[in-house]
Amino acid sequence: MKSDYQLARFEYEYQDQLLERQFLQLQPTDEQQEPIQILL
Repeated sequence: MKSDYQLARFEYEYQDQLLERQFLQLQPTDEQQEPIQILL
């Protein structure tokens, strides 16, 4: 029973980390935004 809980928690944390990485990849950094602002 305890191992099922730990496995579910690990899976949840893993999925959460994947979503966070995907979100950060989609967010442009200041260095990426600067050339766009110059062009506009």
